[in-house]
Amino acid sequence: MRHLQLTVQGMTCGGCSARLQRVLQASAGIAAAQVVLDGGRVDLEYDEARTDAAAIERAIVDAGFGVAAP
Repeated sequence: MRHLQLTVQGMTCGGCSARLQRVLQASAGIAAAQVVLDGGRVDLEYDEARTDAAAIERAIVDAGFGVAAP
């Protein structure tokens, strides 16, 4: 398992963070996801044999949010 922390742009309410949480938890290879509205942070544990950081970022963008550059 690998850990990934991302800063997400565009989350403005609890509904946004809940929606992103559902999207990430339904994504293949993600073992755990914690979305924190305050600060726009996402902490993930994922199986690198099933997904990668680029695919996770695409899932976030496809859900309607942005990912800040590190």
